[in-house]
Amino acid sequence: MLLPAILAAYSALAFAQTPSTYPAAAPGLTLHQIVDISNKALRGDSSHGRLTMTIVNPKWSRALSVEGWNRGREMAFILIHAPAKEKGNITLRRKNEMCVWLPRVERVIKIPATMMHSAWQGSDFSYEDIVKADSVVKDYEHKLLDKKTEADRVVYHIEGIPKQGAPVVWGRIELWVAVYGEAEAVPLMEKDYSERGELIRTITLSGLKTMGGRTVPSKLECVPAKKPGQKTTLEYHSLEFDIPLEDSYFSLSRLQKGGKP
Repeated sequence: MLLPAILAAYSALAFAQTPSTYPAAAPGLTLHQIVDISNKALRGDSSHGRLTMTIVNPKWSRALSVEGWNRGREMAFILIHAPAKEKGNITLRRKNEMCVWLPRVERVIKIPATMMHSAWQGSDFSYEDIVKADSVVKDYEHKLLDKKTEADRVVYHIEGIPKQGAPVVWGRIELWVAVYGEAEAVPLMEKDYSERGELIRTITLSGLKTMGGRTVPSKLECVPAKKPGQKTTLEYHSLEFDIPLEDSYFSLSRLQKGGKP
């Protein structure tokens, strides 16, 4: 899913090896590559970014100031700066392992499998979303449903169906991706469905800006289908890509130091 753009905060040229059975899409790109590139649009091979996450429901709303570091698709370090109640809370991902640092009680808590579907910071995203940042690329077969040529881009409507035996969260995924030229793909929308075909949530990306030398969506809005009046919005303030990040950035030691070296 696309959230880890935040948390795991995309490199337009770092293509994965792709089976030749995928149908041709843009010149030089397969559908699989388009999905792969768009999945990395907000995080690159490594990245550092700041954003505001706003959670709204019919009874209340709150905003969190978030800073995140990412390397590849398996390492993420997410630090909450505000509000005061959550200040200093950190989420660390190392491959399939998730840990949380709670400074108020000075404890590291490992997130068990039974909690992976729990809401992350009370938002419409879960810990599972962070761990399965690249699931849409590796766990799904991709089918072209439609494509439209616009002034400076081609918009692809792509369906993702789970591969047999894949440990997926969603029964089906629909993606809308804008392709510019031959090597740049930007995500526009994602719809996630249950195994029974029910729409669970819609994620819309907008506000294209140049950050870190790339054209990226600066706003991401997640709206659950069965919770009227509820949504989670991410607004990116800064992003830098392909920066050197050592293993120490994603260590338990840095976690316990509140993000300090």
